[in-house]
Amino acid sequence: MWTRFFAAVALACSVLVVHANGAAAHAWAVDPADPGPSRPSQGLSLFDQLTADGVPFPFEALVRRIEREAGCRPATCVTSVLVPLGRSLQRMAAAPDFFAFPRVVSAATADGDGRVLLKDRLYLGYQERAGVIEVISYNEVAARFEFQLVRNYRARERPETVYASRAVCTACHQNHGPIFSRQQWDETNANPAIAAKLALDRDPQGKQRYGVAIGRGVGVPNSIDDSTDRANLFAVAHRIWRDACDGVCRSQALQAALQYRLSHEHGFDVTPALAPSFVTRWPHGLAVPNPDLPNRDPLLGLGAAARVDVDASFEALNPRAPIEVWSGSDPLLVSRFIAALATLIADADVRDLNAAMVRRSGGAARRTYRAQCTADGARHHCTGEVGISGTRAAIDRLSIGGKSLTRLQLRNGRVSRDGTTVRTAGGDAIESIELPAAGKSGIATVKVVADFAAVRVALDNQDWSDASLSRSRVRSALGLAPMAACCGSRKLAVAPSDVVAASSVPPAATAFVAPCAACHRTAERSPPNFLAGDAQRISDNLAQCAPRMFVRLSMWQVPLAARAKVPMPPPRASHAGTPLIQSAPDSVIVSLQAKVAEWLRAESGQPPDLDTMLARGYENLRPCLQPAR
Repeated sequence: MWTRFFAAVALACSVLVVHANGAAAHAWAVDPADPGPSRPSQGLSLFDQLTADGVPFPFEALVRRIEREAGCRPATCVTSVLVPLGRSLQRMAAAPDFFAFPRVVSAATADGDGRVLLKDRLYLGYQERAGVIEVISYNEVAARFEFQLVRNYRARERPETVYASRAVCTACHQNHGPIFSRQQWDETNANPAIAAKLALDRDPQGKQRYGVAIGRGVGVPNSIDDSTDRANLFAVAHRIWRDACDGVCRSQALQAALQYRLSHEHGFDVTPALAPSFVTRWPHGLAVPNPDLPNRDPLLGLGAAARVDVDASFEALNPRAPIEVWSGSDPLLVSRFIAALATLIADADVRDLNAAMVRRSGGAARRTYRAQCTADGARHHCTGEVGISGTRAAIDRLSIGGKSLTRLQLRNGRVSRDGTTVRTAGGDAIESIELPAAGKSGIATVKVVADFAAVRVALDNQDWSDASLSRSRVRSALGLAPMAACCGSRKLAVAPSDVVAASSVPPAATAFVAPCAACHRTAERSPPNFLAGDAQRISDNLAQCAPRMFVRLSMWQVPLAARAKVPMPPPRASHAGTPLIQSAPDSVIVSLQAKVAEWLRAESGQPPDLDTMLARGYENLRPCLQPAR
């Protein structure tokens, strides 16, 4: 109870923060109330490209295919966890054998050789019993994540990839991208109690499932959490690039993002004139969506029903207030934007650019900086045109141009960081650092090659006024060779969408179409597709589903802190493109609730009682659909 109460208070407080300025409405970077078309109008999902020659079975083979196509060494690019008792649409598919058939959640947390941008751009959720893989993968051309399903994913069946109903997906994925739990990730096998049950339940070796090690520390889900946080900023960076950055701003922003990456995220010295246009476009700020769900330990429940019955405070359907709001008056606005933009630049492209700059640096200007050093044993502390603290083997900190670089290695005067070129916040290479002999005071010299100047010129000479931010365009502007095409031999085509044509609707169901059909008239059984099919099937579905429908509709009349489940239709997190957590039901809800109550009265002869229905737990109510035949 207290967990639910505190979660409700946190949600209420977040809403108060959003609306503290009254009429000063922020704009969403992506609007959770506007899912957009289920199929992309341009481009393809990364998953479509990676599986152009088919989706291999079993799941381990699919992961190997993805890593191979991306030029990854085995088990280096895709990170996976097991979630037997989760919050996905497939959470009941394995009932009652949850630990024998856990859901696998996989994320691309690293890139391979660079021919495919994989990192933070592909996420998979596989449920063996359902024979379904839920896919979230990036479409660079459309600058959005696509939501897809692989159906019939079983041995001796032919998998079918379709674009999922985006309205269904964004009800939980309100950021239009991947979401994940906050620490300590107790739903996953990082929870020792979860791991112990997984090891005992089915695998005779007790070591792995679906190629995923059962015994995993929190570092594994933490890397997935970090990945979803980075991916969450893709849409924010694109929104600012598209709507608040003109051609000059875009060139400068790219220069700054490249400097940020080349300097190992130590800074940049180009400052695009972003604030004026940002303030004009979003005078009250731009709201960044929240990709984080509250941590949930399913084993804390009292009994099996409690473990699978997700409390309202933990449901992903709960509308989430922005994780933060970026303001044009914030002195860190440009830094936030540049860091977000930098996540769109591939590690391989940074490596290729660095190598090209080194090759082309012969005619670049060079400058030598000097500093007076005092010795403290083998260590030197130097001040002057630069600041240095370290030894002749390792520099702890180098301050140059007002920015600091850390953790540098020295060998015979040559400087590196983790085996790569050390570059200043201005993008220029540090050619050498010479320190006095150990234990001696004297002069230190730092030689810098101004080879980033050519990058400035190259980007400034491009017309970015009407250019989308694509990898191929950036590589071309930098004079880098195009990457090899991905990925299969088949001609790529956009997968079909998971749509169900409108059918005849019985009179009793007419009022439910407008508020419910977007999520409950699909080809999938989860969420229950009770509005799909002919009139007889719809009538049967509504009668079957009436108890759960009544509970969900009734939740609108229950105080927020006391709700067992999120109401249906779910509360919205947006109004007219601005953050606004819906607190009152739409006018149609009362009439829908009355209709369902009348069905239940006719069935049992008694008016339905919410407390009685919930006494044994929501998941013990009869399911919305009859078992599949």
